[in-house]
Amino acid sequence: MKLFAILSLLLFLASACKKGAGTFELEGQVMDESFAVPLEGATVELFRVAAGSNQMSYIASTTTKSDGKYAFSFPRTRSEAYILKVSKNMYFEETVSINYDDLELNTTNIVNCSTRAKSWIQLRIINNNPNINDHLQFIRQQGKSNCEECCEGGMQHLYGAVDTSIYCINDGNFPYAIEYAVYNSSNSGIVSEVTSPFDTTVLLLNY
Repeated sequence: MKLFAILSLLLFLASACKKGAGTFELEGQVMDESFAVPLEGATVELFRVAAGSNQMSYIASTTTKSDGKYAFSFPRTRSEAYILKVSKNMYFEETVSINYDDLELNTTNIVNCSTRAKSWIQLRIINNNPNINDHLQFIRQQGKSNCEECCEGGMQHLYGAVDTSIYCINDGNFPYAIEYAVYNSSNSGIVSEVTSPFDTTVLLLNY
């Protein structure tokens, strides 16, 4: 009877180990949205977030080829999620979270992602006929937002004699626009420019 119980336990443990074993195959393509082409030479890092934890542990990294593709093969381990980090010099870092339950064994899991080149806008603002009571207000209407390097998104105010430049980061080959109004005048409108990747584009506002 004891021998039967031991054999049953061993069979159960072997079955449990088999169910937990396996290898995940993960691949995809990184696109460069600024130029609408695959992004070559980007670093793709894979991290694991353990179940019940917020801590990330490094698994592996690779570099995208000319077709922008990457691939990982890694042991199946019970996790909360897996994280992909895509980075390249002069590009915005992108992070993609992959739920553990969305990954399947015995098949190739496809996760595509994209990023954009960095660019900058120089808001060149000049009051041509300054008066101490002049009041200009402006707000970003289009452009990069909610990033560590981004400019403020709320209403901005400038008073009196103004001759200044404000630099803001933006997605390359995408528009940056501000809506403005000069108090107690009919001078208002929207000015915009498409920012050049890896460079600074001037957006001039004379009032």
